[in-house]
Amino acid sequence: MKSSLYSNEARPGRSLSRRQLLKMSALLGIGGVTLAACGAPAAPTAAPKAEAPAADAKPTDAPAAPAEQAELIFWGHADHPIYSAGQAFTKKFPEIKFTHVEIADERSAKVEAALAAGSGAPDLNWLEASEVQSFGRRNVLLNVDDVVRKYEDQIVKAKLSEAKVKGSYFGMPGDITPCTYWVRPDVLEKAGVKEIAKDIKYEEFLDVAKQVKEKAGASLFVFGSDGGGQSSLLFTSPFYALGGNFTDESGDNVLMGEGTAAEQAVEFAKQAWETKAGLDVGWFSPPYWSAIKEGKLGGTYSPPWMRGFFQTEVKSEADGLGKWKNAILPTYPGGEKNRTNVWGGATLCSYSQTKFPDTVKKFMEFTFATMEGSQVTGDWGIVPPYLPWLTTKLKDVKQTLFSDATWADTVTEALGMMRTDFYRNPGYGPATGDLYNKYFMAMVKGEMPIKEGVKKWSDELVTENKKILENLK
Repeated sequence: MKSSLYSNEARPGRSLSRRQLLKMSALLGIGGVTLAACGAPAAPTAAPKAEAPAADAKPTDAPAAPAEQAELIFWGHADHPIYSAGQAFTKKFPEIKFTHVEIADERSAKVEAALAAGSGAPDLNWLEASEVQSFGRRNVLLNVDDVVRKYEDQIVKAKLSEAKVKGSYFGMPGDITPCTYWVRPDVLEKAGVKEIAKDIKYEEFLDVAKQVKEKAGASLFVFGSDGGGQSSLLFTSPFYALGGNFTDESGDNVLMGEGTAAEQAVEFAKQAWETKAGLDVGWFSPPYWSAIKEGKLGGTYSPPWMRGFFQTEVKSEADGLGKWKNAILPTYPGGEKNRTNVWGGATLCSYSQTKFPDTVKKFMEFTFATMEGSQVTGDWGIVPPYLPWLTTKLKDVKQTLFSDATWADTVTEALGMMRTDFYRNPGYGPATGDLYNKYFMAMVKGEMPIKEGVKKWSDELVTENKKILENLK
């Protein structure tokens, strides 16, 4: 059952509804924007393909029934995939009680208070990659190594690394978020564009965007003047493709600086801004949704979880329902292999103070390592990482936004382009929050030279990262 104990008001300056803010805050985990990492442009390691598991890997229909009578308390925003999973789990195991406490903005403070008190933390929490790394280093998360290792060969490898801290798993890998490109062919046609080529180069994409803006009055990407929300994907997508990282795998060493992928990625973003073809409105604001419904936004860089938000707003054919198609992102010079990005996506965790560790582990196993649990969360709108489900059932998830099978087919293709050497350690927070806000748009608008801005961004991140790691000891 749900228990709404806390009042969650929209933050000042935002034009989101209460429901959208609650849902977004936990999906993204970071207050301002969520970015990919920036690092040396060394060639990234080959990304694994989303292949079916080995022949002897048998999907689990359901974990064994928990031995203990328990109540699992989950803290999360309203309308959450884990709430849906909880209803399915308790239907299978009626002796277990599941309580969803709706909480978003106050979540971090409430967790810290519970940890300081030694009790009161939720049995289940939906943590972003950098949060898993931070809490894991503090030894306050429940070690779930015994559960996750049973399914290592059946979970997308790029997601496994986000749940592992110093060699052990402290969460069940959850939502995977390979960003793709959503486009409306009918908007392209108004500008005399037949289609966007599958392997379109970035500079060609910008030329098409200018043509569509001029002839159809529509944008093929979002680029707000504050650089927030989807605007950040104009930086993070080439950054990811070029092998960027904010820190190394250990999280100790910052990899930004002169001559890195960060400089190149900012330059690519600056090129997009200078076309004046982007949609310059607040992300998820009323003007944003109006532009979509009126056909003024005909393309977006988007993660899979955004589908749920679109389907909440786009409810009729007149609004564009059923008119979208999904495609791989444009090709950036030097980043042809990894044409995706990671934005959002969380891991299901518990805390070491839980009274029901065995039941927690069974819930995790059911939710993200069985066909049934994966179907429930997949229907909600996220993409669970369980390969037996991904390779057979992703195509069947409930969706109304796209006109054909391109949504699932393209997500599957993008899974094969995800990097296993992309790290979202504790330093990811300040790098993609305050420091991004401080320097990114200044460079994009030409108010600060790119080389100078990236160096300052990097230098400050070194200082902030040291503080964070010292506090986590």
